[in-house]
Amino acid sequence: MNLYRAAVSTLKSGFFKASQKRKVLSSGSVTLALGLGIFLFTGAGDKSPLDPSASTTIANAATEEQAAPIAPRTLSRQRKDFDKALGLLADAAASDKRLAEYHKRVQKRVKGEAFIPEQGSGVRVVKATSRRAAAVKIEQLSAAESNSAEQAKTEQGGAWARLKSFVGSPMEETAQPTATVEANAQTETRPWGMIADAKPAGKKGAARLTVDDMAFERNAAIDKWINWYTATQGGRRTMTIGIDRSSQYIEMARNEFRTMGLPEDLVWLAHVESVWHAEARSPAAAAGVWQFIPRTATDYGLTVEAGNDERFDARKQTRVAATYLSDLYTIFGDWALAMAAYNCGEPRVMEAVVKNGRANFWEIHQKNLLPKETLNYVPKILAAITVARDAEIYSVMPSSSSDENIAGR
Repeated sequence: MNLYRAAVSTLKSGFFKASQKRKVLSSGSVTLALGLGIFLFTGAGDKSPLDPSASTTIANAATEEQAAPIAPRTLSRQRKDFDKALGLLADAAASDKRLAEYHKRVQKRVKGEAFIPEQGSGVRVVKATSRRAAAVKIEQLSAAESNSAEQAKTEQGGAWARLKSFVGSPMEETAQPTATVEANAQTETRPWGMIADAKPAGKKGAARLTVDDMAFERNAAIDKWINWYTATQGGRRTMTIGIDRSSQYIEMARNEFRTMGLPEDLVWLAHVESVWHAEARSPAAAAGVWQFIPRTATDYGLTVEAGNDERFDARKQTRVAATYLSDLYTIFGDWALAMAAYNCGEPRVMEAVVKNGRANFWEIHQKNLLPKETLNYVPKILAAITVARDAEIYSVMPSSSSDENIAGR
């Protein structure tokens, strides 16, 4: 409105000829009316649905969490494996510039300073609420589409189509491309967590299984486990039983993870650890839903003794799992590496980072710098999240006849 008044004032001063005045006034009125209409239609602060940059506006809303520094974290306790991992990095940083920069960022995180997440592995946290809001916005725009909008679509080079196609494109922050698992592999890279066809994916029955707050690009390693969970007898049975069991713990686990500032869909790590089995035991003496070995459990304050093993207290162990994962993320600044360290320990993962020269799980995967179990562990968790999100589509929702005899991995 201020610009419009200024234009009128200028016209009155005689700077333009009368004919020019009429032309500018007419143009200004039309522009003002169109601008007001777009403002009311899309909401204050939003861009026109026909503007090619409108998708960027929605994308920014979904990724503002990543654009700003993450709230300060610090390590919750002293732990020998933490010291060993940090020592390995400090020694290597003395002679490697890239690792020196990474070491500086690790030090800041450990000291409790706000930080920007590492971007090497491409596993990101996004705001589920923003993603859902984007889906609703697209639905509204589609419902309000008129003949004039269709004409504008043609005139503006398909901007409307680009906006609609945006819902199938990454809404996370711009980052380095995720490395492929095999150098020449032809991999599908559709980010699983993105909304498809202007509607939130999944159906009512599966809505409780994920909240869509993690985003990553699918690759050959992840697809291998998606295929196992959905196209093999053993994998489908494991997924179905895990989904069935998860109903006892998933809301509690989400609450604990949310309290610790973790992505809620990371709770599906429990599926890979124990198939959500509270009484699970492993040959390596790991126990419970989150499969803690005695040393890690006691490091985090759980009692582990005959007749009083708190690893079988699902709530206490879940709280410890969330705290431990928060510590791992503080060290590595990368969710894929944090998951890997949960499996094989912080020193081993840091040693792999040092050998690779960068904090990138997929490069480490390609070079086989970690044990085979760990190389499968991370993509298996991401695959479990993917399948759980679309459990009804994959037909792995449990029935009343689910077999309860699977335990462990």
